[in-house]
Amino acid sequence: MATVARSHKSHTVIDASTTPVTVFTGFLGAGKTTIILGLLKQISSKYNVVLLKNEFGDAQTDSALARESHIQVTEMTNGCLCCVLVGQMKRALQEMKAKYNPDRIIIETSGSAFPAPIAWQIREMESDGFHLDSILTVIDCLNFCGYEDTSYTARMQAQYTDLILLNKWEQVSERQLDIVVDHVNELNTDTPKIRVDKDASIDPDVAFGIDTTLFKLSDNAFVGNERTAATTESVSGKLDHHSQEVDLIEIRRSWSGHDQTCLFSPDEFTSFLKSLPADDVYRVKGIVRLASLVDDEADSTSAVSTTKGHSHSPVSEGTLHIVNHAFGRYTFTPLAKPDITLAQVLVKVTIMGNGLGMHISAIKDGFRASDHDME
Repeated sequence: MATVARSHKSHTVIDASTTPVTVFTGFLGAGKTTIILGLLKQISSKYNVVLLKNEFGDAQTDSALARESHIQVTEMTNGCLCCVLVGQMKRALQEMKAKYNPDRIIIETSGSAFPAPIAWQIREMESDGFHLDSILTVIDCLNFCGYEDTSYTARMQAQYTDLILLNKWEQVSERQLDIVVDHVNELNTDTPKIRVDKDASIDPDVAFGIDTTLFKLSDNAFVGNERTAATTESVSGKLDHHSQEVDLIEIRRSWSGHDQTCLFSPDEFTSFLKSLPADDVYRVKGIVRLASLVDDEADSTSAVSTTKGHSHSPVSEGTLHIVNHAFGRYTFTPLAKPDITLAQVLVKVTIMGNGLGMHISAIKDGFRASDHDME
């Protein structure tokens, strides 16, 4: 089954003012709110996240818990975003952007929501300054085999997603977990699947692409500037493997400021990103110095495109771009006024995935990196 990332032609160049949207979906009781709360605890208080929560009834207990994490929460109750409230989501997102000026919006759908209509609505709002970063589906390993056969919604949620989060896996035996994974694979073989540890939630590096605010916060974007062993481990020449099955490679290359042959051709670098297997390479994010601005592969007349009115001829110092490659699709955001501290940066990227050891050679070639450049 094709994932969200591979089924839509979207913009590849987005403005710095664009708000990324991350969607969490999953069947009733899968643990979406718990995972989101754990994720929020790892994010800097300087990063302005707003949560749009869709739930039935008016108890709003989970929303009250979310507010304890010091984020703004907007509820959409007594209806589902994918059908009854389909027209209201656009208005809610626009109001949230105008009122809170968020760095990112997280949408937590109701347990009965189909992901596809929600993704379509967000993509229809690209010209309004929104960008669908990813759809993450939470699978309840304790109960999935019980409702998978009877719930069309549960099957659709497992099929239409960028990343599958295996939750409550500690509560089942090894054999039961294998059965759950087999059932999920029957629905969706290609989409990456990672286990979410009860006490660690999901690593923000995996859940979020990088945006202008996270870029400015740089290495201090996440609490304590640490990646715990329960989330993501760094590699230096070799790859470590852990329970979530997420490998990480960091590449740092400096630039003298004179040798233009070191600059990456936009076409060459885009071809490299397209060659990365989405099943193994979950995210590539960071900054890269390109020889010129990147052409938007979608409609260049849209308000989202930043290339309009710019010359694409090479410049002596190149052009720094924030690059986000997520689950098979990618975007570039040109830095109009990069900080002086970036004057000698050629590449500063993080790569996350599973089994990256098989792709080390291709990654090195794509970034023209040596072992010394990899952290």
